[in-house]
Amino acid sequence: MSNDSEQPEGPDFRRGVELASIADGAMLSGHVDDQPALLVRRGEALFAIGAKCTHYGGPLGDGIVIGETIRCPWHHACFDLKSGEALRAPARDPLPCWRVEVSDGIAYVRERIERQARATLSSTDLPQSIVIIGGGPAGNMAAETLRDEGYPGPITMLSADSALPCDRPNLSKDYLAGRAGEEWTLLRSADFYRKNGIDVRLSTRVTRIDTGHRAIELADGTRLSYGALLLATGAEPVKLDVPGADLDHVQYLRTFDDACALVGKAEQARTAVIVGASFIGLEAASSLRARGLDVHVVGPEAIPMARLLGPELGSFVRSVHEQHGVIFHLERTAVAIDERVRHAGQWQAD
Repeated sequence: MSNDSEQPEGPDFRRGVELASIADGAMLSGHVDDQPALLVRRGEALFAIGAKCTHYGGPLGDGIVIGETIRCPWHHACFDLKSGEALRAPARDPLPCWRVEVSDGIAYVRERIERQARATLSSTDLPQSIVIIGGGPAGNMAAETLRDEGYPGPITMLSADSALPCDRPNLSKDYLAGRAGEEWTLLRSADFYRKNGIDVRLSTRVTRIDTGHRAIELADGTRLSYGALLLATGAEPVKLDVPGADLDHVQYLRTFDDACALVGKAEQARTAVIVGASFIGLEAASSLRARGLDVHVVGPEAIPMARLLGPELGSFVRSVHEQHGVIFHLERTAVAIDERVRHAGQWQAD
């Protein structure tokens, strides 16, 4: 989570900075009033934008500028330098941006540029309704973008989850660690969907798609017609195919309900065993250590994430986790689960 109470650093762009101090393609960190900001130069054009990604508060000054866009170094959200508009997920909200004026070789940041409301599209040749199957970030972004682009017709989002669309990366990070609440984890509030005319139906499973009649059938027998259909169901976690994998104390992590269940189990447990030593597994390991659990990580590789990051960086990642108390059991594979975990090598969780 970002810290909005930090004191602004760098030059005050209201007072101006020398244009010659900003090279073509470079970014200068500073602030506008009390808000962190970046001044970006592309040729003769200057752009002043907020310095923090609207997704997780990532430092855009450490990102990259491509054309007239800037990309966050954390999760690759992309923003338009001219308008601040979010162009690519996982960002949803635009960046603040200000008008820049150059006088006598000094660049001054002036008034804030207000976001222009988009005109409603003509209904000619548009689908009469749009149904989105899937209540994850992709389905949510599609629904928001349709409204932002001026689509006027009914939008229905069907989700098998019982919770509103959430920021899935957060489920293994701040929420699991206990540093973020439910409202911060959800992508939007229920009120947002009501105000934007997006009909979100939770705990709703689709059993059949009838493309010939442009209709879908739901698990309760309801039939729903559509003008256009978007499939945004995402993926399911890879599940262990070993004896005991369906026991009550075995938990997978994909949905908000999964995260809530895992938090509940963590509050009653002393030890957690994580099968898998890649990004999600190690994020969960860090979060559960923050809750005070003894954490063991089991993985078949010799070095965590070496295939993606290389052996040197993978070894560094392992050492950081070990410094925080995570215990690794590498080059081992889970073969059975009961009240303890056993894997090749006969290690057991006590």
